[in-house]
Amino acid sequence: MAEVAELILSVLRQAWLALAGALAAVAVLALLSQTLRAAAGSALSARFWVWQAVSGGAAVLILALFGLLGVPALTQAVQRALPGSGGCGPVAELGVLASALIAALAALRLLRTIFAALMWASSGGSAPLSGALVEAAEAIFGMLLASAATPLAAHFLGAC
Repeated sequence: MAEVAELILSVLRQAWLALAGALAAVAVLALLSQTLRAAAGSALSARFWVWQAVSGGAAVLILALFGLLGVPALTQAVQRALPGSGGCGPVAELGVLASALIAALAALRLLRTIFAALMWASSGGSAPLSGALVEAAEAIFGMLLASAATPLAAHFLGAC
């Protein structure tokens, strides 16, 4: 069972790396676009275009930094905060493996949401960050349930 979980975790790590690479590439292109937009606005003496490009570039930069630096730190912090052994035997291993898989899926979902917000910000729209925060809260709550509820249910049902 541990080998299967490790295989799934490695696939999710590779997917996260691919999405992080795409996020970095889109962020660089969006920053270049915003720079060219600010240069065009400056050349035409259009102050509104310049301020719009500067604010869009700042939003793209903040979103990219949060996606590439904040998401892994958040996921690791939550994983370290969870109890390691809350049960006995294979039930405890099941809870730990379930919380690790949920953490990997949460990191992928959060990065996907930030990627979508980055696309919105690069096109000049408002970034829907509330979806990213809701997905992060769902993932943390799911990790807590998987690591704590599985051993408690096993004790209640008499498996240990």
